[in-house]
Amino acid sequence: MFSFLLFCLGIIIGLNFNFLEHYNTLQMNTNYRLPSKYEFKSVFPVISPHTIFINNVKVIILLSFGGVLTLGGLTILNIVFNGIILGVMAHAYLYLGSFRTFLLLILPHGIFEIPGLIIAGTAGFKIPYELLRFALGKKEETISKEDAKEFFKLVGISILLIFIAALIESTITIKIAERI
Repeated sequence: MFSFLLFCLGIIIGLNFNFLEHYNTLQMNTNYRLPSKYEFKSVFPVISPHTIFINNVKVIILLSFGGVLTLGGLTILNIVFNGIILGVMAHAYLYLGSFRTFLLLILPHGIFEIPGLIIAGTAGFKIPYELLRFALGKKEETISKEDAKEFFKLVGISILLIFIAALIESTITIKIAERI
């Protein structure tokens, strides 16, 4: 629940960025322009499911294991940052009048990817939470076998969800993007 709330906080922060309004002012005062659809495709070619999966597993590792190593610090930063990215994108599409496009590009794989990130964030808080409980005298051992099993179960579930999301993102989401 804490991970979900942090992710939502990030989305709210991202939605409140108004860089596009400032961008339009900047664009009127310079010759700079946004890249066309074709220029954008040449800069960001189609990415394989493997590449997407590996990139997202790195995020899962930062959220889960990074949280353990930093007592939740990296988890907080990473989960809020990922929410900010989603919020900024949503804001940009809303500003440009294309929120439907945003939903079409995010929902197919986001249904799996976002819960995967939130679950990994939950894993990142699991061990620090148990250590805090031990320090406060609420439990007798630092990390029990059950605590470790639950941590790795959460990481495993998040990796599975990220894998499914990568397959969808590299197939369905790409096809949707090509038709928009």
